[in-house]
Amino acid sequence: MKRLLCLVLAGFIVLSAASAQRVNLKIASVAPSRSPWDIEQKKLAQEWSRITNGQVTITFYDANAQGGENGVIRKMRTVRPGQKSPIDGAIFTSLGIYELAPDSNVMTLCVPFLFRDQNELDLILDELSDEMKKPIIDKGYELLGWFNVGWAYFFTKEKATTPAELKSMKLSVGGFTSPELGAAFKACGFTTEDLPNEKLMQSLRSANGIKGLYTIPMYAYAARYYESLPYMLDLPICPVMSAFVVSKAAWDAVPDKYKPELMAAVRQAESKFITVQQESDNEYLQLMEEAGATRVSLTPEQVKVWEDTLGKDAEKMSQVKNSIIDLEFYQKMTAVLEKYRAGIN
Repeated sequence: MKRLLCLVLAGFIVLSAASAQRVNLKIASVAPSRSPWDIEQKKLAQEWSRITNGQVTITFYDANAQGGENGVIRKMRTVRPGQKSPIDGAIFTSLGIYELAPDSNVMTLCVPFLFRDQNELDLILDELSDEMKKPIIDKGYELLGWFNVGWAYFFTKEKATTPAELKSMKLSVGGFTSPELGAAFKACGFTTEDLPNEKLMQSLRSANGIKGLYTIPMYAYAARYYESLPYMLDLPICPVMSAFVVSKAAWDAVPDKYKPELMAAVRQAESKFITVQQESDNEYLQLMEEAGATRVSLTPEQVKVWEDTLGKDAEKMSQVKNSIIDLEFYQKMTAVLEKYRAGIN
């Protein structure tokens, strides 16, 4: 009887120890349901579970249902000392990362026409990622990976082929939660209006409402913006970044022995997602075109006008009070890119 009791207790201890090692990360995500982005993040969760034999799992939550990215940030912050946050981390957009850690300079990556392609973006992330990560770490979070979720395009109610035509339209660029972005665009001569997301569609359908916005094709298609904004300027403006962030407490709970392989899985997901993102951008643009939207093509001369105009606007954006664009960081990036384009190692 004593032996049986010992066996039962031993089994209980083993099960308790195994249970104590299990870590379920509650991650909020802005990825639209069933989108390529959503599919790939769930594949990453499956890979983490495989690597850790089920000891580290991820449960995803819709960020919109958590009050948007600002709501997620509030839930990630511990209310009282020693109290566990209801959300362990998030997959944020650039705006979410900016709200979490403004000094990360993530919005400076979104300066129009700063990057010519994904290779240039990868170069900057390799060269300057540590500098961007530090403010996030200082806030008590771990940055596990960067993802380019698509290139932003302008969608408008009326056809626009020049910057002057676009600047004459009322645009939504930052939304109600990020008026700083709207202020940066206004400094360059754009007309912008800050709206909460729930009122955006209503404004788009109003005769006196918003006449355009810029977003990635996946969002434009999922939200059916193209129905009210039927003109798509066929010119990728800037990458829209997302980042996988978890609280330091949540990351510390993950067994150290798994972390190198888990991070390797994130890097593999980043690489794979680039291919998926490029395919999905083209796919969604085609779907919107098939649904009746018009793709506005530009001549090389017209593209040059856009690049020159919006490139010069970057400095104006950085000079706004409390600007989301950091001029020093922008100049640092352009210096790296100029060397790269000139073939200087």
